[in-house]
Amino acid sequence: MSLIDLSERLKPYQSIYNFRDFGGYSGLNGRPVRTGLLFRSAHLNNLGQEDVSDIDALPVGTVVDLRHAPERERQPSKWPPHSDRAVVLTQPISGARERVKVAPHEAFLETELYAAADARRYMLNSYRTRPHDDGFRVLFSETLNRMTADQPSDAPGILVHCAAGKDRTGTLCALIQGLLGVSDKDIMTDYMLTETAVDIEAILKPAAAMFTQRYGRPINVDALRPMFGVEPGFLEASLDAMGDMERYASETLGLSADRLDRLRQRYLA
Repeated sequence: MSLIDLSERLKPYQSIYNFRDFGGYSGLNGRPVRTGLLFRSAHLNNLGQEDVSDIDALPVGTVVDLRHAPERERQPSKWPPHSDRAVVLTQPISGARERVKVAPHEAFLETELYAAADARRYMLNSYRTRPHDDGFRVLFSETLNRMTADQPSDAPGILVHCAAGKDRTGTLCALIQGLLGVSDKDIMTDYMLTETAVDIEAILKPAAAMFTQRYGRPINVDALRPMFGVEPGFLEASLDAMGDMERYASETLGLSADRLDRLRQRYLA
């Protein structure tokens, strides 16, 4: 269960969507996951001056940008310039990824989305393949190694984000929570908070109009809804693909037992 009030968990910044603390749950052996250190959000391209000082004051030493290169180029992060203490981790670019002009979900929207069933099928496959995708696997590993570095950072906090702060972000945050001993139920509850933090219905209609104009064919709200929202089955696909989280972290991401212990020492109260 959540050990903090929802008003303390959700951060109502004016220029960043879906910003929230994903600590504050009961963890391993009943030890609470620390608050004020683990954050998740949508992209930071729209970060405005009204929120810069508050964001800059957070003890964040690692920013994990899970977006693909075309997204980062089109909407560069505006992480506060005064936070030079923060290391920004991004996906490695190599091989086929260098030739991609748009992110996979954008290519899908342009050529394959016609109905909600199409979107749901794409989302399930995306979640299912993400834990073993080379780019995400490397970035997940770098994140955990950064969080468990030999010398603790003066700013041990971490901010995980993608474009909307729900899908790619949801998978990595679920992994971190799982390794800290958060229950499956609480992991799912935290994932589903996007429905509370973001007014998805208000976004859908203008988004459908924008994509209709951009792609020159009708894109309706119902077709978009599975891609803009969250569903338990989506995250479950990632959790199933990872299987036992400790084994996944060890065998797939190369996280040693000592580093796992260190993760728990640093982020459990």
